[in-house]
Amino acid sequence: MSGKHLSVIIPVYNVEKYIAKCLRSIVGENAGGSGAVEVIVIDDGSTDKSGRIADAFARRYPCVRVIHQENAGVAAARNTGIRSACGEWLYFVDSDDWMAEGGIRAICEETAKIPDADVLFMEAYQNVGRKQSEWVHFDADADLTDRESIRKLQCGILYAPFWLRVKNDPMAAPWDKVYRRDFLVRNRLQFGEHLRVLDDMVFNFEVMGAADQVACRKIRPYHYRRFVAESITNTYKPDRVRQDRTVWRYLFSLEMWNGRDTTELRKALMCRIVKSFSICCRLCFFHDDNKKKLREKIRYVERVMGSEPYRTAFHTVRLSDLEWKLKIVALAGRMRSGWAVYLLHVAWESAKKWKV
Repeated sequence: MSGKHLSVIIPVYNVEKYIAKCLRSIVGENAGGSGAVEVIVIDDGSTDKSGRIADAFARRYPCVRVIHQENAGVAAARNTGIRSACGEWLYFVDSDDWMAEGGIRAICEETAKIPDADVLFMEAYQNVGRKQSEWVHFDADADLTDRESIRKLQCGILYAPFWLRVKNDPMAAPWDKVYRRDFLVRNRLQFGEHLRVLDDMVFNFEVMGAADQVACRKIRPYHYRRFVAESITNTYKPDRVRQDRTVWRYLFSLEMWNGRDTTELRKALMCRIVKSFSICCRLCFFHDDNKKKLREKIRYVERVMGSEPYRTAFHTVRLSDLEWKLKIVALAGRMRSGWAVYLLHVAWESAKKWKV
């Protein structure tokens, strides 16, 4: 298999409404014309027309290759892409998002300028309906080559304010980063197929733990579609707490906690646990599809508050490290008050509905 400069890896599952726009945004600039770019679509057992749409693009564009596999989840699909790719650099695109005009070309140009970097970290656009805004990570371009700076970035993967205290959007996604393939292979880095949630956060946490050089560039080649009604990120997850616990157990098992100062990483992880508890309010505890009586919901919330690692996170996290909403969540957790969390959730959801 001949080498390429960039492999674009796209996991696909039942996204027939979006996949054509995603692929057009990549092949539309004739990215594969020079042979420098390949596009690998992993159809993860789609039951709609997604796979057939991807096949049609592959027949028309030589740079597009489609791999069909049984449904195994997005982490497994991305890992299939890593194993199948031959590019010097790997870029992961979500199938319901799309590239900015000239986005692939911009990535190729930037990666060509950083021959010694392990990761290129970028910014993006976020799109909510017809509204578009900038997805911000950096004050300015930077090349991080010292362990302290990369460790701070690793903290930001867990909880973004640890990177910058000003406006800073979440940093755990793979689509605002490009990875050198031999760096991933050499360090045996891949997405955790045993994790049903936050596998991208865990992947990037381990990536930053292994990286020696990270290039940060204020380019925006990507459009992130946020708050899609059908999105998996907004559906009811009755077992979300159990899924999160699997993530916490895995993170605490990593060898990186041994033999060096991990104080800031632990602080960031405590913040992340509080944030994930808050997300459970929306996706699990008080989701509209949760048909349990309110008192049952409150009792369950309070049981979770009193269990590990949530109890430790609530009682050890520094309130000054948290965003204002999460400060209240942490205080409610210290009091083990499910009613306080419920009232905060209601107020927050009402505010979002009235927000212009």
